[in-house]
Amino acid sequence: MSIDILFELQQEVRRLFIAGSGMAAGDLRLQKMLPQLNKLAESAPVFKRIAQSVSLVLEPGTSHSAEKLLELGILLNSVLYTQGKTESQDELTPVLAVDHASTPPTTFPYRKVFPLIEALTQKGQGRMEQLRLGQEELLYHDLRVIPAAVSALEDSYAEIPDFLQNQIIPALGAAALPALKQQFKLEGGKGDARRLELLHRLQPVPNLELILQAAKDGSTEVRSMAIELLSDFPEQEAFILEQADDKKKEIRRAALFALSRLGTEEAIARLYKALNSKDQDIAIEPIQLCKANELTQSIIDHATSMINHINLRVNVVESTQQLMADIRSLHGKRVPEVANLLAHMLASPSFIVPETEALQEAAANLLLELDLLEANQFAVSLHEAYNRKFIAYSFRAALRILPPEDIYERFYRDLKDKKSTAAKELLRVLYEVTPSLHAQLYANDAVVCSKLLQWDPRWMNLFIKLDEEELVVRFAQESDPKVTAYLVKKCEEHPNFTQTKISHALLILFRQNVPEAPELLMNLLEKSGNKQFYYLDRIQLLLLNLLPKPYAERLRQFAEGISYQGMKSQLLDIADTLAAKQEFEPGTKPEDHSNYVEKGQGLWGWIKSKMS
Repeated sequence: MSIDILFELQQEVRRLFIAGSGMAAGDLRLQKMLPQLNKLAESAPVFKRIAQSVSLVLEPGTSHSAEKLLELGILLNSVLYTQGKTESQDELTPVLAVDHASTPPTTFPYRKVFPLIEALTQKGQGRMEQLRLGQEELLYHDLRVIPAAVSALEDSYAEIPDFLQNQIIPALGAAALPALKQQFKLEGGKGDARRLELLHRLQPVPNLELILQAAKDGSTEVRSMAIELLSDFPEQEAFILEQADDKKKEIRRAALFALSRLGTEEAIARLYKALNSKDQDIAIEPIQLCKANELTQSIIDHATSMINHINLRVNVVESTQQLMADIRSLHGKRVPEVANLLAHMLASPSFIVPETEALQEAAANLLLELDLLEANQFAVSLHEAYNRKFIAYSFRAALRILPPEDIYERFYRDLKDKKSTAAKELLRVLYEVTPSLHAQLYANDAVVCSKLLQWDPRWMNLFIKLDEEELVVRFAQESDPKVTAYLVKKCEEHPNFTQTKISHALLILFRQNVPEAPELLMNLLEKSGNKQFYYLDRIQLLLLNLLPKPYAERLRQFAEGISYQGMKSQLLDIADTLAAKQEFEPGTKPEDHSNYVEKGQGLWGWIKSKMS
């Protein structure tokens, strides 16, 4: 088409405006376009004029080349302007609003809301940041943004629809209703299911007729949402019960969720039936959410009979499978009756057999999840039972209810043989329940210290004896000669500054104000060699910043020998920082680094400030 070549010519003219008019003479791209323009000139005088202007621009040695190029650009823009169209190809529809008083404003300039609208309507990365920024600047309340926000409820990136459904659109309130109504489609997908939920949530008067229509005639996604919403209408119980027998699994699942909210006698019976049927897998979560005590007791009674079957070796495989479903459905039900059921399971030696391994673990986990006094007490009582099979659960429960000294007295003997299964389990839990050095650096200082101070101090000597270096580092707080000697020895045995465990040990030595810590650090750094230094983590870089001023020159000399320029520059910068430190106060030793702790801060607080 003739208009296409004009747009192409416009791009080339813009290119020459940027490159300079002196580059236009003899331009190959313009020369290729000239025959087409000459052919079009036969049918329209305006094209003849454009072709002539292009020829003038192409002529070599032409004076006033800038004026010629500018004349071509003006002529071309004028023609394109007259040929342009401003009307939309889409069908025009009126903008809906609740009423004049509640119509959202449009006070923001369009250039302000355009990036947000683009993030809501386009694909690509980085959109969530733009969406959150729009929330901070209250841009969603603009009338032009609301339809785009409602449309984005069907975005393929799940985080965006969740964000809009849970935070943005509910905050808009009634202002979002017109767009929700306009865009909602019965035959739609997940986005329309979200719109239906928001319509129900935001409308001042529930529209039961719409929800029933959606529950009967909508797509699978829309029907599922509508059936769940019907739980707000107890008089619709009969209809919901019918849907619980639907051919589609998604519909049956939605009906079970609705019944779990109703909690009536018939609803409870239907949920219990589902737990013992082919719908067992989709019944567990609704049952977990159901607050009816009658249902919980029915499941406990059924689980008790399954335990008895297993103990008597009656239908063990089937009973085990059904009991696992019962245990899973009891999650979230913090009542003593559940604790008694679990105690009945785990206190029976005939139940602790290889066939029930998964059930034993599920029961022990649920016992801890209950976090009831009687549940924790029973878990502690399992400490030595079944060859210490449940020692990990017992130890976790003991941390909740026993004083530190009693915990140590009860469990320290289990670590005498590190190779035993019980010792390995206990050590695993110790690592899980104590904050690592990195966690201590980033967490609240007071909170971390309070947790560590709750441990009996005798654990530290035991960890040293067991040679559990990482636990020694985690527990180290106040200065302790035994800890100092142990960590210094570790550093001397493994003279490699780049090893994580060595840098952690050095950090503890600095934190405990050990006088020889700076010299030890510098010696380890120099022994490590400087040819292969490519990367140091934040703790290792921090340690170098902790060196006193007299070590600046040694660090600079070490850095000069590093082949990797990036690491070399980083270390030289640290050396400059050390050299700029204030002089030591009279009477202090150079190796005494305690003088460079800032006033009003503990060393640990100062370390954290250096890492921020």
